[in-house]
Amino acid sequence: MRKGSFVDTNNSRRKILLVTLEPVSSTMAGPAIRCLELAKQLSSEFQVELASPVAVSAEKQLPGDYPCGDATIKILTGLGRSALYSRAMENDILVIQSNVLKPFPRLAELVKYLVVDLYVPYLFAVLVQYKDDPVAGSSSYRMMHAVLEKHMLSADFSMCASEIQRDYWIGRYCALGRIDNAMYEFDPSMRKLIDVVPFGLQEKPIERAGDGKAIRHGRYGIGDDEKIMIWGGGIWDWFDPLTVIRAVEKVKDRLPMLRLYFMGWKSPNPKVEVMGMAHRARELAIETGLIDKFVFFEEDWIPYEERVNYLLDADIAVSAHFDLPETRYSFRTRMLDYLWAGLPVLSTGGDPLSDEIEREGAGMAMPYEDPDAWAEALVKLCNEGGLRKRLSDGALNLSEKYRWSRTSYALVNYCREPYHLPGFQRPTMPNLAERVRAVYSRGGTDLIVKRSKEIVSDLFK
Repeated sequence: MRKGSFVDTNNSRRKILLVTLEPVSSTMAGPAIRCLELAKQLSSEFQVELASPVAVSAEKQLPGDYPCGDATIKILTGLGRSALYSRAMENDILVIQSNVLKPFPRLAELVKYLVVDLYVPYLFAVLVQYKDDPVAGSSSYRMMHAVLEKHMLSADFSMCASEIQRDYWIGRYCALGRIDNAMYEFDPSMRKLIDVVPFGLQEKPIERAGDGKAIRHGRYGIGDDEKIMIWGGGIWDWFDPLTVIRAVEKVKDRLPMLRLYFMGWKSPNPKVEVMGMAHRARELAIETGLIDKFVFFEEDWIPYEERVNYLLDADIAVSAHFDLPETRYSFRTRMLDYLWAGLPVLSTGGDPLSDEIEREGAGMAMPYEDPDAWAEALVKLCNEGGLRKRLSDGALNLSEKYRWSRTSYALVNYCREPYHLPGFQRPTMPNLAERVRAVYSRGGTDLIVKRSKEIVSDLFK
């Protein structure tokens, strides 16, 4: 096990391996996108590899030697356990997401330095996903709890997506005993333990890719006169598309040109099933008669490099969710794409990014499960061009804060000078000798006599 607080200052093209359990391909969900984009930022200074155990079909494969400016990222997919362990041993720093040690527990022991990415609030997602199945829910929660604990206790450095997430993880680190006197002496700020690396967006201005075709003038018959409201990601159980669909039903007569487009149905990860909320959303669109008239579902996941065309076809971007701990500690990565595209954002409030978007004049934050409020906001956004322009400008201004070159700084900085955290032991009740020495250090013999009954009593609790 790695110990001590040694800092390695010998960069000399240090080798870094990033690992995700998501498919790394032309179609990617947030975790794989985050890995790839962080790999790009690291590649200018280090030798970088990106690995996934998920095999990818030939038509969806990214180049094995993925070009990135003047550098190249080695992309490895379909790796088995032994192959992944071998790759880890050949690298200096391993960057993993917080579920990787579940199928590959030895990774924590095979590398010089381990970085753990804690940006996904898995435990809260599990609570939502299995709320109707207490048996599976209990098992999944306890398993994920143990997996997260292993990641946290193995890491030399951790990162998350926001300051509120960081507060949550610091609380968990305290509960595990990882924050102790030695850790406090090493770094009172705890930034060396865990720092913030938000999800980011592209450096270059958004522009159409390929043939530029997306939503308009496609198979759904949506033309230039319609106003498109885009839902730019999966429909997971912790999201609330139902409120948005009900709002569309309320305004369809006042806004006959409005179209709600869901940009993705099936996850690119074959292990992730279509969730119940996605089916409920489609059923509601059918029940209300909105399906394929006002509400449209793109079933297949949009390729990563083609999503720009869909964003640029849209007029308004939306994201809705419930009042849950998952919301509080989430970081809605799809909203970074919204900012990049300069789209006015209409979102349920309650998560850090939605609240920031409203505060910075890039969008409007709605109450939870309030289709009437959503309906009125839609009417304003569709009818007031000046409002859309102000929010669009606000989105573009806010996007500058979230460029990957800025958001990745804490990770890049760690990789420049990696270190091991001080060793620690799980806290236990001090024995009699330790208590006596501690009391003596604070007040000598007199205090020992004064506290003697308390000291003895504590030993038998």
